[in-house]
Amino acid sequence: MILVTGGTGIVGSHVLLACAKKKQSVRATYRREESLEKIRALFQKLAPEDPECFGRVEWVKTHLNDLFGLDLAFEGITKVYHCAGKVSLAQYHKEKLNKTNIEGTANIVNLCLKHRVKKLGYVSSISALGVEKEVKVVNENQMWSTNQNHTAYAYSKYGAELEVWRGSQEGLDVIIINPGVILGAHFWSRSSGLLFQRIKSGLYFYPTGKTGVVSLEDVVKSLELLMDSKIKNERFILVSENIKQKILLDKIATALKKKKPFFPLWKGGLIFLFILEKTMDILGLKKNYLSLSLIDSLCGEQEYDGTKITKQVPFTYSDTNEALVKIAEHY
Repeated sequence: MILVTGGTGIVGSHVLLACAKKKQSVRATYRREESLEKIRALFQKLAPEDPECFGRVEWVKTHLNDLFGLDLAFEGITKVYHCAGKVSLAQYHKEKLNKTNIEGTANIVNLCLKHRVKKLGYVSSISALGVEKEVKVVNENQMWSTNQNHTAYAYSKYGAELEVWRGSQEGLDVIIINPGVILGAHFWSRSSGLLFQRIKSGLYFYPTGKTGVVSLEDVVKSLELLMDSKIKNERFILVSENIKQKILLDKIATALKKKKPFFPLWKGGLIFLFILEKTMDILGLKKNYLSLSLIDSLCGEQEYDGTKITKQVPFTYSDTNEALVKIAEHY
């Protein structure tokens, strides 16, 4: 039986849908009833030809720090897709990020070992790679740098990966994927959905750096292929295209038939905002969202090499432009 953590999230829900369509025996975790109803509606929308799809999923109400609930969820499980986690770039979310992403993943790994799970697939992020900013093109062989600042989110995902690698040293077969910005529809308050939401509302500013992107369908497909393969104890960067953030936002605006952002957020201006925000934080007027590491990320030119997976499994990336047009059609 398959277990999917974070079954109501953007990646987890689509992994579930893929499993349910194949009529695989699958169980998923969720935290809130309202989230469950949204996924029911999503299944009905994406698989209208298969009304029984949602009913094939066995749902367990629990979370990553609920050891008792998780232990019950692991009964009879042979394969785990660990898609649950907290995503936030806010510096003030550091403790919550560590609690969910690091401690929560440690719990998942420990239960995989306890229940003799055959394989664990972990959805990480390119943020967890943490390579020195002087490196122009990042690949899977480069190491986390302790010589530079990292966002609280990056630290939490890196710490989670260390727990997964610990599991591999204790005999658990693992796979880690490091997707870039995931381009997907329906989750408008998360991930790339926020970009569509803000462009729709009117976004005037744009970061000056680059980012790596990948479609949601590619993330799900590649994760399935890796989990079904004999490949183990490896990581895979999932980036179909490295793109200027201005160009990405322009493409979204074009797809939505909205105005393109026109005012650049230069690094100097962001540093000024960081100092102002830090001062307000000290005075107790506003929590500190920005960090110097986040500014480096927003203004950086680093690229990611996502070709490794295309050489090890039968997989090709989908076109970014086509993915954006499809998402806009659902908005």
